[in-house]
Amino acid sequence: MHADPWPDGAVADELLHPAYWLVHALEWPGDSAMAEAAIAIAPGMIPRDQLSPDAFQVLGCADLYARKHGTRVLFFSELTRMFTTAGTSWADLGIDWESALRELGDGSFPALFLTISERAHVLICNPAAHLLLARPDGVEEATDAERDLVRQAITSKLTADWQPYIRRIISTGRLRLAG
Repeated sequence: MHADPWPDGAVADELLHPAYWLVHALEWPGDSAMAEAAIAIAPGMIPRDQLSPDAFQVLGCADLYARKHGTRVLFFSELTRMFTTAGTSWADLGIDWESALRELGDGSFPALFLTISERAHVLICNPAAHLLLARPDGVEEATDAERDLVRQAITSKLTADWQPYIRRIISTGRLRLAG
């Protein structure tokens, strides 16, 4: 008889319903209207003792920001904007954010790639509160309200897709649980 690989109680709840997801954009692949160009991770599932100092600091900042703002989906660019508004930067803090995001995206942690539009990509990437977006027929302003619509769409997608994804990687043995 094989032991059931599925955890119970609080562990299962955190796996299936993370407190929040950290989303960052990947490089836009070209001229397509939609592309797999963002990645979502659940920071609460990542063992911090396995991270570099840079990735550890990025997740620590994300944890504080998500708690303060009560958001389920946090864009990495919002952390950058927070630092810019405070008159500092990742570099000023001695954090190699590019290396940290690469580590978090390439690590052995659960992560979902997201298919998004090019416009959503710009909104996820850019830390500015008000964006001027070039269009063939002129310049258009995008605001935090539009970014919030993108966040709502991503939240809905992650809420629907995260549980089946986690169940699948546990059942196939790709996610090993301490116990």
